[in-house]
Amino acid sequence: MAHYILRRLLTVIPVLLGLTVIVFAIMAMIPGDPATAILGSYATPENVDRI
Repeated sequence: MAHYILRRLLTVIPVLLGLTVIVFAIMAMIPGDPATAILGSYATPENVDRI
């Protein structure tokens, strides 16, 4: 049972790394500022600076 849990935990590492790369790439492809994309069209300069 310990071998199974260890194997599953070691599988999580590449999955999380891959998800991080995919999310970063998607955020880099969005035109404009990522903070503006997150906040939407009603973003104030103060909120953008905070992010």
